[in-house]
Amino acid sequence: MNQYTSDLITKASKYIPGASYFTLGPNLPGIPEFIIEKGYGPYVYTTDGVKMLDVTLAHGSLILGHSNKVISEAVRKQIALGTALTNITKPAIELAELMVEIVPCADKVRIVNSGTEASILAIRLVRAATGKEKILKFEGAYHGFADNLIFNTNYGKPNEWCPYPEASPDSLGVSLSQAKTVLIAPYNNLEITSKIIDENIHDLAGIIVEPVMRGINSRPEFLKGLKVICDKYKIPLIFDEVITGFRVSLGGAQEYFGVTPDLSIYGKSLGAGYPIGAIVGKDSLMKYLDPSSENGNHIFSIGSFHSNPLCSTAALYCLKELKKNGSYEKLNNYGDGLRSGLSQIFEQYELPHVMTGLGSIIEFFFTSGAVTDYKSSICSNLALKDLIGSNMYKFKVVGGGGRYTCSIMHGEKELDWMLSAVSSTLDNARSTGVLNRIIEGSMN
Repeated sequence: MNQYTSDLITKASKYIPGASYFTLGPNLPGIPEFIIEKGYGPYVYTTDGVKMLDVTLAHGSLILGHSNKVISEAVRKQIALGTALTNITKPAIELAELMVEIVPCADKVRIVNSGTEASILAIRLVRAATGKEKILKFEGAYHGFADNLIFNTNYGKPNEWCPYPEASPDSLGVSLSQAKTVLIAPYNNLEITSKIIDENIHDLAGIIVEPVMRGINSRPEFLKGLKVICDKYKIPLIFDEVITGFRVSLGGAQEYFGVTPDLSIYGKSLGAGYPIGAIVGKDSLMKYLDPSSENGNHIFSIGSFHSNPLCSTAALYCLKELKKNGSYEKLNNYGDGLRSGLSQIFEQYELPHVMTGLGSIIEFFFTSGAVTDYKSSICSNLALKDLIGSNMYKFKVVGGGGRYTCSIMHGEKELDWMLSAVSSTLDNARSTGVLNRIIEGSMN
């Protein structure tokens, strides 16, 4: 580490709490090992001048890679025209038009600044439309950091959670009164979910679900079953496609699975590295965002940077690039290759495992059992997963112990780099005895 990087880390520790940007979860970061200065394509470069492979890509946001030339040029032109015009602009209009074209549930679109903001609006919309208050979410799902849904997420402490359907907050500072408005059900379990819905039908405003929850696949019958129940009882169904949107297919998970929700929220990949969120849905719900609705029958929604032209431009050109032939073939080929390659490595080291995820969303768990929900995922050998995550930087890879993603810029070279890093990590752990200790520890 050079002096410049050392000084930056010291400054970060002095002026930024914990020298970090997040504070929840089982794997909280320590003092940074390096500082990233720039990124191009599938790579980032540290202030020490070290080139590193990026397999997290801003938590899956950079679907076109770092500093994509098409996006950068389009944004550069928009910067010259203005970045915050406090009105609906041409890029936002064209983005909304394109999203209505490609997203099955989209009649109308509202552009916001993040997936969290989109989640807040989605909940407000279904409560306004139904006149009810309770929201059903699934154990282990994360829908942003807003107070109304930061319950029983993958960042929480499961050993302290209440039984279904009672909600448990994952953060200090969240009012316990919020917990009374949230119901918790186990992911992929239609039987228990149906029972909870039946018992709360008179208070239930909506259901929000991740079609691929934190890298855990949904069972084919699960999403379809939810849709049948929601249609039967006229409960709005919300898909959180912040992770799956524009990554598993152009039309997202709803296109892939053939299940059309009433509302869907987006973020991450939509902006190709620029901060954006979106809520799309049917006219019957989106009309509550129309300020000219009769009798003032609308919800409050305003933001200084909502529908701003800069991020709307980035998103518009991102979707145009993804529409081109071969984009999803590249993404899925890499994802399938990484899943297969990782599985072969784990088999080589005789590590029981389950590969999950979909397309370019790659996840794995060290277990001999099935992984269908959050509780079964945390029954896997998490210490072994942490071992991989904490050692990747030694092999010049920016990435944790799982839920890897890729961009259209990731190819065979990057695939080999990633697999070599994982194999070397396990080889070193075996030669030092660490691997055996972790395996034996999981048996006790």
